[in-house]
Amino acid sequence: MKFIQPLLVVFLFIVISCNKDKFTTVPQVKIESIKPEIVVSGNIITVAGSFTDDEGDIDSIFVVRKYFAGTTATKIDTLEKMSITNMNIPPKTREADITLTYEYNTNNFPALRFLPGVSKDTTATFGFVLKDKAANRSIYAESKSIRLKKP
Repeated sequence: MKFIQPLLVVFLFIVISCNKDKFTTVPQVKIESIKPEIVVSGNIITVAGSFTDDEGDIDSIFVVRKYFAGTTATKIDTLEKMSITNMNIPPKTREADITLTYEYNTNNFPALRFLPGVSKDTTATFGFVLKDKAANRSIYAESKSIRLKKP
């Protein structure tokens, strides 16, 4: 019995400390996947992630696209900003999944975002930064790299 009591205390400490950072005032975002790994003209690119925010006051998402030559970023596109309401995420949402879809080098579906073709085969990543109404910004989260094939 004397051995079980200290183990119970250690177990409770671990459980409590693991859960304390799930929701914070500063939004937290992560990218879980990006598909496909190799993209050819006409492919749909899906970037999936999630966020948490203690107050549920997320205002907007900034999407950062980086294009690489080897390990050096040759172009960083930071022009894409979206309102959370335009992404069908209700107000006061403290935790949600984020999915963005892009159509590569074709523009057949007006509901999808257009990603122009590249002039040569290129490696690219997508990143998210979230901002809430109090101007708190999440830490930048970046996807794994994908290969964009020249059309």
